[in-house]
Amino acid sequence: MEYKVPKYLQIKQDIIDGIKTGILQPGDKVDSESVLKKKYGVSTITVRKAFNDLINEEYLIGVQGLGTFVAKKHMNRKLTSISFSDELLQQGYIIDMQVDKIEEIVNESIAEKLSIAPTQPIICVRRIRLVNNEPIAYQSSYMDSSMITIDQAQRIYENKSFYKTLAENNIIPEGATENYSVKELTDSRIAKLMNIKKNSDTFFVKRNTVDEAGKIIEYAETYFNKDWYSVTVEVKISRRD
Repeated sequence: MEYKVPKYLQIKQDIIDGIKTGILQPGDKVDSESVLKKKYGVSTITVRKAFNDLINEEYLIGVQGLGTFVAKKHMNRKLTSISFSDELLQQGYIIDMQVDKIEEIVNESIAEKLSIAPTQPIICVRRIRLVNNEPIAYQSSYMDSSMITIDQAQRIYENKSFYKTLAENNIIPEGATENYSVKELTDSRIAKLMNIKKNSDTFFVKRNTVDEAGKIIEYAETYFNKDWYSVTVEVKISRRD
């Protein structure tokens, strides 16, 4: 006897196939309940069951009053690498970077985070991080100008990598600490570069990167688009006898 696939599974699989083949792109609106009811000859309950499964499995997202859309895929960081780029490459993403500006500044607050004198010049590298051609983060990295000059920092344009540029100057990161919070992005220029609205909530990450001796070699601040970014932290439980 031939097994008949339930209609809700057929609807579900057809939508998943459309997403995987690229016919349906992130942000695309899928057919409405009424269209799918007519197309598959099923009830509202059947269509809603397919939609509920797809929303729970994060293929779709429902927006009240507007419809159901293909969900944007989150970049899920597992904090397994110092390099943001390396970790996403391992997950199969296409990554890129656009340098916004490289400048020399004096900033007492940043100098304190780098544990240098308040008047010591600081090299600041500001860049937009792209994943699958979408801007997902705006990152500002600060370094003591006694470690790297502004001319040496210009190599990032060619290298397309901050840490490769540091390595060329024998600056090797060995570890980092990161602090995560939610922060409203009030800078309209940065919001435009990230393709989000001003005053949107973002994941805001402050990072201290150190070398083998424990010296701070970089302080960084990054705004991540919360619609594209998530973090997974693995916690191991130590059991005592």
